[in-house]
Amino acid sequence: MPDSNFQNDLNNEAQLAKCLDQLYPKIFNATNYSTERVYDIKKQHIGIDLILRNSEKEYFVDEKAQLDYLNTTLPTFAFELSYLKNGIWHQGWLYDKSKKTDIYFLITNIHFRENSTDKELSHLKITGIYKDKLLNLLSDKGLTESTLFRMEKEIRNHGKHGRHPIKALDYKSEGVLFFSKNNKSEQPINLVLKLDYLIKENVGKTIYQL
Repeated sequence: MPDSNFQNDLNNEAQLAKCLDQLYPKIFNATNYSTERVYDIKKQHIGIDLILRNSEKEYFVDEKAQLDYLNTTLPTFAFELSYLKNGIWHQGWLYDKSKKTDIYFLITNIHFRENSTDKELSHLKITGIYKDKLLNLLSDKGLTESTLFRMEKEIRNHGKHGRHPIKALDYKSEGVLFFSKNNKSEQPINLVLKLDYLIKENVGKTIYQL
């Protein structure tokens, strides 16, 4: 990845985190929850970007933002099953046992408005997804971890770039597997799910929309 692109990604990530930290108090003002930004790198690596807590409980939140699709509105989100690093296979974050995530904040429809001094958000959507409910939904559909990784192995060994339908899911309204074989160096295989489908199945809800 060119240094300029890498730096641009870091800048966008930092700017988005700044915007989110300004939004969270407003979003949770009517609730008894507060948020704490996590800066510890080790905690970030185990899927904790934010702690959402009240007097009785706390949740570890992993923020997943569609920074590759700025100024674009997508109805889906990609849950990572696997990727390559220096040609070596690695498990993606969805089934990574080292992750301590309770809730995903899926941040989509990210549109920055340029002005003379800084970037401001003109559009943003945050969908909260409970990790355990998501995995239970998939399992109930017959899409267990072992089943999905059998599919992943077959696709990685023999599949073409692009969408791969799953019998258990309607490809138009629910989801597909997607192999980014030609357009990304890490060649990830993702489970791409419709956000409306996840909300309909009570796996999560829209937390905020700008």
